[in-house]
Amino acid sequence: MRTHIAPMLLLLLACAFAAGAQDRPPNVVLILADDLGYNDISLHGNTRVRTPNIDRIGREGAWFTCGHTTAPVCSPSRAGLLTGRHQQRFGFEYITGPVSLFLGLAGGPERVRSIGGIIKDNPPEKLIPPTEMGIPQGTTNLAEMLRPFGYTNGIFGKWHVGDGPGYQPEDRGFDRAMWFSGSLYGEKDDPEVINAKLPWDSIDAFLWRVLPFSVTLEGRPHKPDEFLTTYQAHESIRFIEENKDDPFFLYLPFWAPHTPLQAPKEFYDRLDHIADHKTRVYYAMIECMDNAIGMVLDKLEELGLDENTLVIFTSDNGAAAYTRIPNTNQPFRGAKLNMYQGGVVVPYLMRWPARIPAGTVYHPRVSLMDIYPTIAAATGARLPDGETLDGVNLIPYIHGEKTAPPHDALVWRSGEYKAIWYGDYRLQIDGYQDKTVLYNIARDNGERNNLASAEPIVAEKLTAVLNEFTATFAEPRWEIPFEVPQPVDIWPGERPPDAETMYFGG
Repeated sequence: MRTHIAPMLLLLLACAFAAGAQDRPPNVVLILADDLGYNDISLHGNTRVRTPNIDRIGREGAWFTCGHTTAPVCSPSRAGLLTGRHQQRFGFEYITGPVSLFLGLAGGPERVRSIGGIIKDNPPEKLIPPTEMGIPQGTTNLAEMLRPFGYTNGIFGKWHVGDGPGYQPEDRGFDRAMWFSGSLYGEKDDPEVINAKLPWDSIDAFLWRVLPFSVTLEGRPHKPDEFLTTYQAHESIRFIEENKDDPFFLYLPFWAPHTPLQAPKEFYDRLDHIADHKTRVYYAMIECMDNAIGMVLDKLEELGLDENTLVIFTSDNGAAAYTRIPNTNQPFRGAKLNMYQGGVVVPYLMRWPARIPAGTVYHPRVSLMDIYPTIAAATGARLPDGETLDGVNLIPYIHGEKTAPPHDALVWRSGEYKAIWYGDYRLQIDGYQDKTVLYNIARDNGERNNLASAEPIVAEKLTAVLNEFTATFAEPRWEIPFEVPQPVDIWPGERPPDAETMYFGG
């Protein structure tokens, strides 16, 4: 008799466990790269870099081929990601930081003027202290939405949506936080870390000069005991282990591959097929990040959590032109700091084996703002009252329950520079140069043939739709001190004097 009871009990226990696991809301892991171009992963055809773990998220789930950020620069796009709204709805139009930081990144006022930049005469009320910049209280971020529904929230990486009291992760719904808004990846003189400097770039020079190798851990400055990217993975794994028995939200925003360019020697040594030193360091940083992501995915699998964990991977904006690494945003034109597709189209992958069929490929345009309502729907969390969401839940689109595109239009704005994708056309208006460009993306995905003069009726219609939409935005809560002509294209060498530019400050 005893020999038959034991297997039966085991079967009943297994069924009960399976039912409990099925009823439990999914864990959520949101992974964000910094300045990662569309062509910076092997899933998108880059043969110089290997990203098997990033690729795995798309191959074992959904691969969105047309994912967009809400800004071509880090801080505002993160605000849109974390709230599911155009960040301009709550006045988060520009990057956060003091005036001295902006001018330092640009190389100082004289350099701004020397390259044709505009020093703005901002009103005093728009020059608020950096401690008051960030996602305002009353605007609900992902962690704040999930916490009332039993989620334990952790962030281990770059925050950059508010450094002052009341704006920090610990104040905004996160139970555990290791965060920074910028850091070295390792000590400058560490023999196991390979550095590459960009002598032509004022941003790179500023970062090497001012950044420490330090993070904020549990509210205090802390120096990691290993390379930053790997340290982020280990802290994330510790969080997963501590919270494996209850639903958790893990936000893992990497600093990589943002400058300064630093990579562990072991990853640099793997890429001896790349002759250019800075490019080799850059791709070593990406492979190190991919390895860190693999560590997190493996831990989920080891703990039996991977089936019911929604994993999302994307980037805050396209790769930067100032690295002078060609083809990082291929097949798109443009880069970080302009609103061509290269600045706002990013890798966008989603894996949830319990709900998303492996091998799903979705082509219509989607936005980082869609991540918020998708997570809300997946977890059963209630959307906040009184906050207009611009994103949509993508799960019904993945399953084919909704066949229309998720968005009729996507819009962007940074001061007098704004853009819209509506129908087959993308239009950009640079008010600082009184310049309009119009492209038919269905025929010209590389945005090379400007149709603004040839199709004025289309340009006028898109301008009207764009202006009507942006009229619903709030006034920026703070301003930045300058606008700088940013290159549209990426060159491995010096920029030609007649290069096309769009004015963008932040």
